[in-house]
Amino acid sequence: MMQLLRPALLLLLLAGPALAQEAAFLTQDQLATVLRARGFTDLEGVEREGDSFRIARATRYGERVENFRIDAATGLPREQPPLTEGQARELLRARGYTEVTELGRDGDAIRLRGLREGTPIEVTVDARTGAVRQ
Repeated sequence: MMQLLRPALLLLLLAGPALAQEAAFLTQDQLATVLRARGFTDLEGVEREGDSFRIARATRYGERVENFRIDAATGLPREQPPLTEGQARELLRARGYTEVTELGRDGDAIRLRGLREGTPIEVTVDARTGAVRQ
């Protein structure tokens, strides 16, 4: 009996790392969920290329972006241009801010003013990460 199981066990041992590595990658549905949380919508031309997904076209905070790559294991962008002022404005609107206006930009810091639940507030959006700071 043990002699019959040995080939199957050997196959599992050899294939195990490859199967585990495949399982570590996001599915396209999981990728879409991660990207929506990062402000991406209207994903088109999503293809897996090794350890990356290539996205032909998408909308990011209201602006069209093309040909970018996402890490297939983490969902993090491999390369991504910084947010524009318009995208930062849309990011805040998506988070419940109203009457959002730009105050200026200092490198990767985009300064904006808006209303949050009727209260005026000034924030800074990190153009690289999308982090919002007061």
